[in-house]
Amino acid sequence: MIRRTFPYLFLIVLSIVIASYNRDTREDIKVEYGHKNINEPYRIVLETYNNRYICNDCEMMIKSYKNSAQVITSTGNVYVFDDVGCMIRWLDKQDFKGEVKKYVYTHDTGFYIDAQYAWYVRDQATPLGYGFGAYETSMGAMNSAVTSSQIESQFGNFSSNKNTTKEIYEYTDIVKFALRGETLLHPMIKREILKQNK
Repeated sequence: MIRRTFPYLFLIVLSIVIASYNRDTREDIKVEYGHKNINEPYRIVLETYNNRYICNDCEMMIKSYKNSAQVITSTGNVYVFDDVGCMIRWLDKQDFKGEVKKYVYTHDTGFYIDAQYAWYVRDQATPLGYGFGAYETSMGAMNSAVTSSQIESQFGNFSSNKNTTKEIYEYTDIVKFALRGETLLHPMIKREILKQNK
């Protein structure tokens, strides 16, 4: 009997040791301090094992650069977000919202750019489901390959037509949509947006 249970006991003890080691050695990062240049985005490195970037609004781990955003204060504090909608919601609650630079990761060029100069679509598949996808060029936004067909299983059966151009928005528009709750998180709004981009 001891011979049969020993391997299982060994595996249980080993998993407890590994779990406690991971908890002690991994650092969750919500804020980076001391960024020197507010006019340039902070270089986030997601591939490391020791550090995990955590969204300041929803507190989920940031797993991909796509749809991520960052806010940099005048003092050099960098706040990171996994969804553009999270950044907008969080920033609306802050006293220092007028003294920051906002950067969003663009789908078409793969860089962080100033959120004010990006173009946005509302039907993107995003980590928290707000649906705001950022693009550096207006053509990239209008011809984005992410359409309602990728989220048809969530809500209805919509077909995709890649030749259809989409409505695109500026940053001020998506701020209004996010603060009014007009995102893909709202079932009626989601249905209307997906029908428009059909």
